[in-house]
Amino acid sequence: MLIKKLICILVLGLLWGGTAYAGWFGKWSGYIYPDASDLTVHVPAGTQYASLEECRNACVGIIRTNNWQNADYECGYKCKFKDGINICKETSR
Repeated sequence: MLIKKLICILVLGLLWGGTAYAGWFGKWSGYIYPDASDLTVHVPAGTQYASLEECRNACVGIIRTNNWQNADYECGYKCKFKDGINICKETSR
């Protein structure tokens, strides 16, 4: 009986883990544009921030560290790459 419970827990864990990493990042992702007038050039700022505030703080910190004067950023929630394009469920500055 104990072995059946362990197998069940293992299977559920694998199913849950598999859906969590099936293409969607479950957290906030940051994207920095070093030159706000050219949005085709961006620098990824991480993909596992627990909150929008944490993502914003990281982006602002990277901008300040690099002394980018004309930079901008955005944070996306539950982002994934599809057909070469990054798609997020929600984006915010």
